[in-house]
Amino acid sequence: MRAAVIGLGWWGKMMVKSLAGNKKVTVTTGVDLAADRLDNFAGEYGIALTDDVEKVLADPKIDAIIITVPNSLHEPLTLKAAAAGKHVFCEKPLALSVASARRMIEACEKAGVTLGIGHERRWEPTMQELKRRMDAGDIGKPLHVETNFSHSIFETLDDKSWRHDPKEAPAAGYTGRGIHLTDFFVWLFGPAKRVWAHTAGLAGGPAPVDTLSVHLTFQNGMTAQLGVLTTTPFYGRFTVFGDKGWLEAREPNNTERKDPSELTYSDAKSNKETVKHEKINTVALNIEAWADAVAGKAPYPITTEQMIANMQIFEAIVQSSERGEAVDIV
Repeated sequence: MRAAVIGLGWWGKMMVKSLAGNKKVTVTTGVDLAADRLDNFAGEYGIALTDDVEKVLADPKIDAIIITVPNSLHEPLTLKAAAAGKHVFCEKPLALSVASARRMIEACEKAGVTLGIGHERRWEPTMQELKRRMDAGDIGKPLHVETNFSHSIFETLDDKSWRHDPKEAPAAGYTGRGIHLTDFFVWLFGPAKRVWAHTAGLAGGPAPVDTLSVHLTFQNGMTAQLGVLTTTPFYGRFTVFGDKGWLEAREPNNTERKDPSELTYSDAKSNKETVKHEKINTVALNIEAWADAVAGKAPYPITTEQMIANMQIFEAIVQSSERGEAVDIV
C-alpha cells in the first residue's frame, strides 16, 4: 500500500522513519506547509514533498493517507480523504469531540475505506502480556486499575506550539499522552460510565495546565485512577489489581530511548515475578495491522466502537475538568 504522510512535524517524521523499508506500507509522499525546508529529510528517506493536500488526494498512485497534524484538522482531512477514496490512518486523539469522531467514522464507512488510529501502545509486548495473563485469570477478577504517564518532553517545545494550546490539546497532557492510557482502559475493561477529572497549572511552565488527575468508573463496575503530568521526568506505570493478585507494567523511558519495559506479577500470597520485554517498533505494527485490514486479511484490532468509547472518556475528562464536577457518560 502506498501512503502519504500529512504533517511532517516531530511525529510525522517519526512515522516516516518507523515505516522505512516496510514491506506492507510504503510512504511515497510527505505533505507539509514547510515542505521547502524539508529537502534533507525527504532525500534521506526517499519521499517526494509537496504542500498541496488536494494534489495528493487526487493522485491515483496514493492509496492512503496518514494524518499527523494538529488535532482540530483531523476531521476535515479525514472527510476529504474518505471522499477521495483514500484509506485513513489518523493520529490520536481521533478528534476533539465524540460528534466529530462519529462523523469521521461514518464518512469512512460510507466511502468503504478503512480507518486506523495511532494507538500503537497496544502492541507493546509488556501490555500484550499483561492482557494475556489477565484474560487467563492470573489475578482473578479485576477490581481496580491505577496508571500514570508523565513526561517533561513538551517543555522543550516553543511556547507557541499548538501542543500547549488548550483548544488543540485540552486537559493538560491527557490529549498527547494520557489518551493512550484510556485506550488501554477501553481495550482491557470496556466503556466507562462516570468520570471526575481535575486539572491544575502548578509548575509555571509554558502550558496553562500541567497536572491532571482522573477518577473513573467503568460500566462493569471497576474503578480507575489516572494521572498525567507534563513537567515531571518520564514515568510510566499501569497496574491492575484483582481479587487473586496484581499485574504492573513499568516503562523506564519513552520512544526516544530503547530501554526494556517490565511486567511484575504478584499472586494471592504475594509471591512476585518480574519479566523484562525489549522495545519493538509498535508504530509499524499498528500501521501493518491497518494495512492488513485494508487488504481484507484481518479486521483492524481497534474497533470503531472502541474509538468512540475512548472519545467519550476524552470528552468527559475535558468537561469534568472545566465544570469541576463528575460527568456521566450516556
